[in-house]
Amino acid sequence: MLDKHDFIPLYVQLYRKLREQILNGEYKQGEFIPSESELMKAFQTTRGTVRNAISLLVNDGLVQQVHGKGTLVLLRPLKYSITNFGGFTDYLNIRNEVGVSKVLEQKVVSVEGKDFYKLVRARGVKKEDTITYLMLDTSLLPVSLFPKLDQYDFEKESLYQVLREKYEIFPKRTEIALSPASIDQQTREIFHLDENETALLKAEGSIFDQNNIEIEKVKIIYAPNLEFNIMTELN
Repeated sequence: MLDKHDFIPLYVQLYRKLREQILNGEYKQGEFIPSESELMKAFQTTRGTVRNAISLLVNDGLVQQVHGKGTLVLLRPLKYSITNFGGFTDYLNIRNEVGVSKVLEQKVVSVEGKDFYKLVRARGVKKEDTITYLMLDTSLLPVSLFPKLDQYDFEKESLYQVLREKYEIFPKRTEIALSPASIDQQTREIFHLDENETALLKAEGSIFDQNNIEIEKVKIIYAPNLEFNIMTELN
């Protein structure tokens, strides 16, 4: 049931319940969730509340409304190889998918006496008019290697494409540590997480170029609906 005394709007409560059911597999890929009338009866709420909740699910890319039939589950977790995490736009281009970046912060910062260009982006996939954010990406790039990097619009341009084409620097090797990350309010809002989500996967480390020079310090926090394909080679 929905809690009418909770400060969280009823449609958000319903959205979170339905989202959890979809991600837990109660409603599977290709199945229809209950109709508006059935949801109104089950949760003792109004049609407006149901429609607003479903709209959020559509925005997440979890469902699609089919005229005359109902709301269809479209849950297809993106299989993403950690070995390719640094070139997200390149990876999606291979998959013929449209990558989306939203710049949350960009400025020059000082770290241990050196200047870095700090770029924070929410990154995801766009399908039709729906954007699903899959990661929160923080990059620190040395100003000494990349002067005037702040002139580029990284909501429209690929960072690694700019590094290759404008600076002739080619990301080549990574050193990454994986660990759990606590969830702050910004992350919770970007990924539409409820209060039951307490930690996400974080990848943090360095990127090196073809000359084995560190060109980027990176931290990536991944959305919970991202599926990983970890690959490695053993010598």
